[in-house]
Amino acid sequence: MIRPLQLAAALAALAVLAAAPAPAQTRTLPRSEVAVVDGAEGPRIHLKANQVSFKSLITKVALAAGRTVEGAELLSRDPEVTALLEDADLRDALLVVSGSVGLRATLRGNTIVVSEDVGPYPTRQDLFVRSEAWYLRAIAAHPESVLAPSAHWNRARMLKDAPGQELVAAGVFEKLAEDHADSDLAPRALIEAGRAYGEAGAWGESVTCLERLLITSAPRRDRALARRLLANALTYLADSTENPTRRAEAAERALLQLDVLATEDEAVSPSERRRRYIVRSRALSLSGEPAEALRYLDLAQRNGSDPNRDPEISELRAHAFEYAGQYERAVRAWLMYAELVEPADQADAYRRAARAAQRGGSHITALSITKLAEDLGLTTPALKSLENEAWAALDFDAKHLDVFGDIEQLGRGKRLLDRGLADQAAGALRPVFDRRLALSSEQRLELGLTYAASLAGSDQLTSAVFVLRKTAQEQTHPADRRKVYLAASTLLEEAGELDLAIKALEGRL
Repeated sequence: MIRPLQLAAALAALAVLAAAPAPAQTRTLPRSEVAVVDGAEGPRIHLKANQVSFKSLITKVALAAGRTVEGAELLSRDPEVTALLEDADLRDALLVVSGSVGLRATLRGNTIVVSEDVGPYPTRQDLFVRSEAWYLRAIAAHPESVLAPSAHWNRARMLKDAPGQELVAAGVFEKLAEDHADSDLAPRALIEAGRAYGEAGAWGESVTCLERLLITSAPRRDRALARRLLANALTYLADSTENPTRRAEAAERALLQLDVLATEDEAVSPSERRRRYIVRSRALSLSGEPAEALRYLDLAQRNGSDPNRDPEISELRAHAFEYAGQYERAVRAWLMYAELVEPADQADAYRRAARAAQRGGSHITALSITKLAEDLGLTTPALKSLENEAWAALDFDAKHLDVFGDIEQLGRGKRLLDRGLADQAAGALRPVFDRRLALSSEQRLELGLTYAASLAGSDQLTSAVFVLRKTAQEQTHPADRRKVYLAASTLLEEAGELDLAIKALEGRL
């Protein structure tokens, strides 16, 4: 009877014999070139192989590097390898060559260990770091190579896909356009730089990149795309500008770019036509022409693949109504938008609807929307804050105290005090006063005066004077300290403490 351990040993021996090539199957392999030299940071390799047996290639690399191979006899297959590496780090080269055929080769001391690729696999971040290092080495070693623009391009595209690296990617795209202005990739690099800056919210830099392209002799197709992207960037720049004059100027510049684009490139596909209508609609909304903006949204909707279900059009329609001050219609548009988007985006859609209702003065509608979101399980801190605002506007206390920041809590305390609810105001402001050092000097002054008044209103005069004393000590401007002394004098006088009121006027608390 064969015992389990004996059977396992026999199977392992058979696996080794099966992996070893039989003499009758030996074939002549194509030539390969391998050279290993010592580098400042470790051995480096030059390797050229065309359909070469992996095992024989690894053996040749090991001989050139003065190492031995371990584990090759346990591999279940011997795939062919084709590779070309110049002045590469030996460790990286082993990973690249073996990984290209689904195996793994690593350098451990004086041994090259080969095995089946069964994990653990490198993470996305690991691959990103390795790729970044390879591109930087290649660009530094061969800056004048005809492949250098492609290396810049590939590195920038890789960075653009990495979370939070949009600005870095935009800089690499710009460098490509500057260092290799004669390359066919230069115009496209400026376009991608403009897009990357836009994705990072840097609309001013996006505009600059796209304008740089339009003063070059770039191909007509690239110029048309750049002009449309420039118009789009100008609308977002206008939307992010607080100054009304600058906002209108940016919107007018966007409309001008679209007019030029319509003249230079008339024959476009429905999808491109839709995109241009959308950009024009945004520009018209920002320039104070909401009726025209809505008309172009209708045109954009007709050129969409599914005119009856287009979330982007619904969103822009809601924006246009808000720009026009038609808040009731904006609320309806935001609610329609909420029906079209994915569940992950619905909470924000309801927030926007509630915000539009608030701006239109319909606080009951805002409360109804927040209640609808709550019933759907979509409550967020932003919706809670809007609900608090609506209750406050209706002269009711806030419902969700957990979402109040210190500044909002200060506003709540002032509203409570104005309504004669001094006890509640003091309770709301007590924790804020304990954290007052995180506030600005002006905010600390307002907090101290309000908190002291609420304490005095709830018959806690001694505590009120203490709060005013601390507030006065923390003020840097004499005029602000004077405000504190006057407030203290008023509170003491109202309490019948005339001697103390006089001392307070003299700056003695």
